[in-house]
Amino acid sequence: MAYLVTRRIGKYLYRYEVESYRDPVKKQPRQRVLRFLGRVDEDGRVVVRPTVRVDSVSGSVPVGALALFYAVARELDMVSHIQEVLDVDHDAAVHVLCLVLNQIGPRRPLTDLPAWVTRSPIPKWERLDVRRINRESFERAMHRLCHTTPDGGLEDLGLELQEEMTKVWRGTTREPAQFYYDVTRQLYYGDSCSYAEPGYFPGGTSKNVMGFGLVTSRHRQHPILCRAIRGSRSDTLTVQDIVNHLKAWGFKHLTLILDRGMISRENVEFIVKSGFDLVGLVPETHKEAWDYITRWPDSKLERPQHLVERTSGAKVYTRAWSAPLLGRKSMRIALVVDPMRATQEHLERDGLIRALEKTTNPKRLHELREDLGALAIPAPGRRGFTLDTAGAKEDRLGDGRFLMFSTDGTLGAEQMFQIYFQRDEIEKAFQTIKGELSLGPIRYRRRDRIDGYTTVVYLAYLLWSRAQERIKEKYPSLTVSKVLRLVEDIHLVRVQSGKQTSEWTTRRSIEQGKLLKHVGASRFLCSG
Repeated sequence: MAYLVTRRIGKYLYRYEVESYRDPVKKQPRQRVLRFLGRVDEDGRVVVRPTVRVDSVSGSVPVGALALFYAVARELDMVSHIQEVLDVDHDAAVHVLCLVLNQIGPRRPLTDLPAWVTRSPIPKWERLDVRRINRESFERAMHRLCHTTPDGGLEDLGLELQEEMTKVWRGTTREPAQFYYDVTRQLYYGDSCSYAEPGYFPGGTSKNVMGFGLVTSRHRQHPILCRAIRGSRSDTLTVQDIVNHLKAWGFKHLTLILDRGMISRENVEFIVKSGFDLVGLVPETHKEAWDYITRWPDSKLERPQHLVERTSGAKVYTRAWSAPLLGRKSMRIALVVDPMRATQEHLERDGLIRALEKTTNPKRLHELREDLGALAIPAPGRRGFTLDTAGAKEDRLGDGRFLMFSTDGTLGAEQMFQIYFQRDEIEKAFQTIKGELSLGPIRYRRRDRIDGYTTVVYLAYLLWSRAQERIKEKYPSLTVSKVLRLVEDIHLVRVQSGKQTSEWTTRRSIEQGKLLKHVGASRFLCSG
């Protein structure tokens, strides 16, 4: 808390606004001057106000976004938890925080990072000795997150830090343990890396790729776990490793929501034996699933009691029952019918069939054969294929239909629908991580560096999602991206007056002031 102090210097009295704080390094109370008010008389009245002589402006640094995310880090007490888990001193813990703030902000390479940190207000905020800031100090911070041991093993303290920070944010909520898991792929631009292998990448590529698996919470979209994955490894094969991590962290009775590409008998059985539940979507190619998808005609499904509304406003029909599926004797199953999608699929297929009837152009016929897929069966003649009319008729029965399932027998159709289709949030999380947080390009070569980097990404996304949560408390229509654009013109200005350097933050608008005050960032911005 700030208070006023009057000091005598020579024959005059001067008044200052000061505040007390506890120095975490020396572990003793200290005092710092916030503002000089001027020369005063014996009654404390200002008789000579301070004047500022500016010889030159020595620098200007954008601090709006930096203050926002730093305030969230302080709220989570991130530096203290880094210190404790990594067993490092305060300065080393701040170096890790700087890596995180760099990932979420300027994304500078390690060679340029020391200069950026030195120019920023971070050393002042954290009382960091700028003489200790260099490339080697950040290399040591990365090493502390994850490093190889003398016997050739790997000590990944970053995973322990992810576990600790997950406990921290979950300790502030009663959110149920319902987690989404998915994998994204990134191109690898280095020469060699144990994670980088030929694998699937959207659009196709001849380069090596690597994967990143992410687990997020259903309601707050906060991260639970972030891991690097070998590029050639199937997403289905990564599920059991994630389950083992969550189980080792002490999670019980949690529900995992997986993409249909990760659904297999083996994964379902493994998840259930681990004490967890699973909600998923069964691939349409599964014979058992197709029998359920075509079980009822539209007239038995499209009824008011089965109507469910999505968050987007779109309406679908759902109907649940219990039946054998994926090797289990009984699972809760829900059939979803989307009439709008069914109409679209009807029209697309009928359009292809109609075009096939009218077209003789060889190039167009080749395109239609590709578009029809399994419905184009080999046949003698000029075209070399014909339409599988029986297959087209059967496909029509499944248009706009999806089969969901849950190993939790208590879930109803609407509950399963809301839980599964809210998984769009993890796709948005990946968009943020690959976009604003600049996941790629990946150039680390050593496995320990990449594993340490996944923790930096985890912490950066935690600050982002936590900031989004805090903003929505008062401004439901605002996103973090919009707020960053609103505060991007706030700068810390340093001016030289004789031998003295002073600094202040540029004046904030009323809107900027309210936003920053709400998230607790105002106190880190000095006034001019």
